[in-house]
Amino acid sequence: MTESVLIAVPTYRRAALLPPLVAAIRTQTDGLRTRILLVDNDPERSAEVVAGELGVEYLSETTPGIAAVRQAAVDAASDDELTVMIDDDVFPEDGWLHGLVDVWRETRAAVVMGYVRYVWPEGTDPWIAAGGFMRRTRFPNGKRLDSLATGNVLVDTAQVRALGVRFDVSLGLIGGEDNVFGRAVVARGGSIVASADSVARDDIALERTTREFVHRRAISHGQARVRLLIREAPAWKRPLLHVAHLVGGAVRWVAFTGGRAVSALRRDTAANAVYQRRAWFAQGRMLAALGIVRGEYARPKS
Repeated sequence: MTESVLIAVPTYRRAALLPPLVAAIRTQTDGLRTRILLVDNDPERSAEVVAGELGVEYLSETTPGIAAVRQAAVDAASDDELTVMIDDDVFPEDGWLHGLVDVWRETRAAVVMGYVRYVWPEGTDPWIAAGGFMRRTRFPNGKRLDSLATGNVLVDTAQVRALGVRFDVSLGLIGGEDNVFGRAVVARGGSIVASADSVARDDIALERTTREFVHRRAISHGQARVRLLIREAPAWKRPLLHVAHLVGGAVRWVAFTGGRAVSALRRDTAANAVYQRRAWFAQGRMLAALGIVRGEYARPKS
């Protein structure tokens, strides 16, 4: 049987990246029935002309936020299509598409998560590169997972629809939509498995190699985690969780800040950066416990 695959590219004002990405995708479609769809979150529809020039399908999703774009991609697929999503700022390495589909064939999982390999540009501050601010674990093929990242992923469209799982568009630009989606899939009896053979390379942009950016990212991740844990808890338990995460975040912030100071004295760059990342994450936990949440993906006003 030849599978049908909708390959969706969520995009936001990165038109220059789309031609080489689409070209790379097309080299990997042998043996599959595929169509390529650009899902554009730019209200000015900046990817529409590019889609026409490339001869691929185009969909405008005006609700701000990656959650809305990912749900629009899944909604655009028919029940007999698998939905593959690859972000507009990553690049598929050889075997990327078949790496996802082959694992799905073997497992019939609701979701197959590929691997994103981060590549720091030359000249990146060694402190940032050593801190683990952007990293993923490359799990073996078929390993069951309880969390999800969706920059390189396959969704069994019909199965997920049958489970009644959708991306939560209320998250807007805050982030965390992939974890919420994945937790819902598992809670309703579906499975998430890994594909080590599906690799997308993320050449980290220079503007993301600054301490200011990784600071904002680490805090955002701490905020998102606590916000989701509190939201999923029973209503009676939420006030207690606010207090618990505020206290727990404060204790961790003190401990990790102390660890950073000791590592600085020892001139241990890697440990210093890791302690700082954890301290910022703890700071994010405290902010979320206080009801203060700022998304990593917040966009400047046009």
